[in-house]
Amino acid sequence: MRIRLALALALAAPLLGACGASEDEQRKAAFCDDVPTLMQEVTADLNEVPSDPMSANEALDDAVAQLEEVEPPEDVADEWSRLETAWSDMRDLIGRADLSDPAANAELAPELQRLQPELVEAGTAIDDWGKENC
Repeated sequence: MRIRLALALALAAPLLGACGASEDEQRKAAFCDDVPTLMQEVTADLNEVPSDPMSANEALDDAVAQLEEVEPPEDVADEWSRLETAWSDMRDLIGRADLSDPAANAELAPELQRLQPELVEAGTAIDDWGKENC
């Protein structure tokens, strides 16, 4: 996926540049074209974790790396940064968990509860932006 996103951005830039599009317009076009698919792929990968809990760290590392590669347009950059931060925080929290014994992780529950609204709110803000701008 990372290679496809980078390739799409590389191919889109000259094409859009030839049309007089600004860098931010190029980012917007790439964001609108690529991020929905990226988010579907990340979601699908993370949906596999319950059947293989030991894969959670790797799945979250991959998801965060892919999110960090996205260069959002200016008017959604703050929301994207919030989403990246929330996913990074989730990755770090899961990294501290004992994935072999879920009962041993009770002390992490309050942190998880704190992260859930931020993940939802940031994701919703980006979805709303996409509906209005893509």
